[in-house]
Amino acid sequence: MNGTAPQAGPAPVPRPWLVAIPALAFLALAATLMLQRVWPFVDFFYIAAWYPTLFALDAVQATRTGKYYLMTRPRFAASLLFWSAVLWFFFELVNFRLANWYYVNLPPDRAVRWIGTAVSFATVLPAIFLAERVLDSRNVFGGTRWTGFTVTRTGLLLVFASGVGFAVLSLAWPHLFFPMVWGALTLLVEPWNYVRDPARSLLGDLSRGRPGRLLRLLVGGLGIGLLWELYNIESRSKWIYTVPGFENFKLFEMPLLGFFGFPVFALDCFVVYQALVTLRVAMPENREDTERRPRRGWTVAAVAIALAFSIAVLLGMDRWNTDSLRPRVDDLWLAGAAEVERLEDGPYADLFSLAGASPERLAEAANLSAREAEEWVAAARLATLRGIGVENARLLWREGIRSVAELAAVDPEELSARLRARAERPRAATPPKVRVWVDAARRQATGRYVPATDSGPAAEMDTR
Repeated sequence: MNGTAPQAGPAPVPRPWLVAIPALAFLALAATLMLQRVWPFVDFFYIAAWYPTLFALDAVQATRTGKYYLMTRPRFAASLLFWSAVLWFFFELVNFRLANWYYVNLPPDRAVRWIGTAVSFATVLPAIFLAERVLDSRNVFGGTRWTGFTVTRTGLLLVFASGVGFAVLSLAWPHLFFPMVWGALTLLVEPWNYVRDPARSLLGDLSRGRPGRLLRLLVGGLGIGLLWELYNIESRSKWIYTVPGFENFKLFEMPLLGFFGFPVFALDCFVVYQALVTLRVAMPENREDTERRPRRGWTVAAVAIALAFSIAVLLGMDRWNTDSLRPRVDDLWLAGAAEVERLEDGPYADLFSLAGASPERLAEAANLSAREAEEWVAAARLATLRGIGVENARLLWREGIRSVAELAAVDPEELSARLRARAERPRAATPPKVRVWVDAARRQATGRYVPATDSGPAAEMDTR
């Protein structure tokens, strides 16, 4: 005995199937409960879906590589999650100008809303990077080669100038050039990455005749984009696009041509994170890359700035990018305190269940006249149709639009002008949003599919 305590070995790593099966099972359960409108899955499905998806993707790539990308690297995972949220907050800031999407039915409580938003946005970079890792573990595009070239200073300046042009055009004339915002970051940041560390640069890969990583990011970005839109379509709290000229011909909520933006966005994600690594404020992907590990002082300062920026954007999102909060019975302008109290203790505890009620049963439950009950149900159905929300439904009510059928019969442009004259919030009842409402009303009137947000009798299944 030499008196030396035995050294603990590395913590056992679970086999990939022991991670993937429970993750996929939870995802299936979350989807089932969301479709049954069970709280909290119906309101927080994006979070409930994406985190098990990340575990499953990590397990899939581990079946080939023998090691997990995120699960066994908590510091790298935390870095990726944090900077992912900050990066998407940057695009929310850009959307203040573009107005290409908006959110509906978000939680009324600000703390819950902000935390849920940040936790949701934290999945963006991990999803993109894991998709590329899964493809790389299968050697997809691993052998692809093309003729290399020399990167010159002039070439780098041209790439950067193109990025400036993309950014300026998309922000100055968003109605015409909004697609250019996707890719602007790649063109702006990639020259920096190449100069600081060509091994972290996509331009460096291309100059060496190895386009595999770029191609995997493009393909992986498209696949992840499909999942983003799939997980969004039937969720109650969700985003809706109002992209100029692309409001029809959608797959899920996304205009078909909009899917071409996801591969380019994947490049943005990669080059921005590599720039953060070269600045030494984010953890590098490679465990052995000790030269690029974050500097404590720089990282603390960068995180503080990022947090302040994120809070400022969240405040702006509440004002410009969020169109409605989850509608509650006590927000219904027709209801008095006594009626609300009776409803909250009964089967119609929220506006979604109220929208699915029969006026006869409601009249009995809330001690209303038949006419009052019909008006309450009509108002609830307006407020829950495509995320219109209570505030917008009240505007419609004041303009004489008092049912989904009446909404289906109006001209969207003319109605938008009338509503905006009454509205107090910026971007309330803009023509694209009103077109979304009227289109949903017409679809419901003709029995065609209306993407959930919710509306109608299905809402009775909410069991919070």
